Amino acid sequence: MTAAIGSSTAGSTTSAYSATNTSAAADAASSTSSNTDGGRDSDSVTLSDTAKAYLATTAASDTSETSTAPDLAAQARAWFDEQYGKLGVTSPLIDGEVAVDFTGQSRATLAAVAANAKGLFSPDEQKAAAQALQSRFESAMASHVVLARHTGDYASLYQAASDYLNAAGDDERSTVAWKLQSQALAQGLTAASKSWGKAPDTGNVDDPVRALLDKTAQSTATADAGDPASLAAQARAMLDAQANKARDSGTELVFDKARRVGTQVDFSKFDNQSLALVALNQDGSFSGEEARAARKELDQRNRTTLMNAFDPSNGGGVAGASLALLSLYSGMSAAEKAALGYGDRVQNQIVQSYRTISMLQQSTADSSAGSSATPSLSSYF
Repeated sequence: MTAAIGSSTAGSTTSAYSATNTSAAADAASSTSSNTDGGRDSDSVTLSDTAKAYLATTAASDTSETSTAPDLAAQARAWFDEQYGKLGVTSPLIDGEVAVDFTGQSRATLAAVAANAKGLFSPDEQKAAAQALQSRFESAMASHVVLARHTGDYASLYQAASDYLNAAGDDERSTVAWKLQSQALAQGLTAASKSWGKAPDTGNVDDPVRALLDKTAQSTATADAGDPASLAAQARAMLDAQANKARDSGTELVFDKARRVGTQVDFSKFDNQSLALVALNQDGSFSGEEARAARKELDQRNRTTLMNAFDPSNGGGVAGASLALLSLYSGMSAAEKAALGYGDRVQNQIVQSYRTISMLQQSTADSSAGSSATPSLSSYF
């Protein structure tokens, strides 16, 4: 995201915070005043460490708010160099991830870095600052995105983003990025006001709201195949992403193929173990509709695999079919076996059947001719 968007979420609460802490600082100062005797006025006041820290923070904040972009750039340059010395690194990014703590840096400072004010910053420093700005913007917009998707009022989301952008300082407002985003948000607000119930497709690459909606309509969650909890969390994220995308399109995610209205759930990117975990729903993360739909999909996949295993055209005869079935069962996760109702009895029957057929074939010279009929699936279960 460009430098213009994303101010600190603390910015909107500065007044309340300052008022509260001014009182706290005063109390701290009062509590540590030099000793007085009776009504005698003291000649000096000793501040506590808490009060000193507060006043120092306030002074730094005030300086940030009144400093020009060149001043902020110079301060940021010194801050980066100090961080590199402390951390033993030469860049704020490590493997593409931000490795320095921008918490204490103001929106104006980050914007100056992202815009490479005075040409003082490396590409990595500009990128890291832009990522920090984007993260703050996303945090500030999170609740508005949820409301928009559940109420259909995307105009209010665009208005909130516009208000957020307009909270920028004069230096940030003068950047090309800020102007492009401001124009994009104005267009988005107009379009959203005319298309209640769905997010407007502005087609504008500078539209930060559209970018945020698209980002949260895609699942980037990764999971450890050996960790059921991790896989379940990934499945939850994937379903949420589909639901978000459906809402942004003015519809809803549905799980019954008989439904003619809505966006049908897409399980194509779910592996069988993930489907089984959704179907079992042991941690209650999924709705009844989601669990039933996942079970139907898993059952259908299982039937298709079984039919392929017993298809005579695949060769191998009865023994080949039994071996394929045994391989299929052995490759199933515990969750798949539980969801499909495959217990140890099923495995034992498959193994015994395979052994019996193999022995018959070995003891009969013309076994292939005498075993042309395809067995019934029921004989294995």
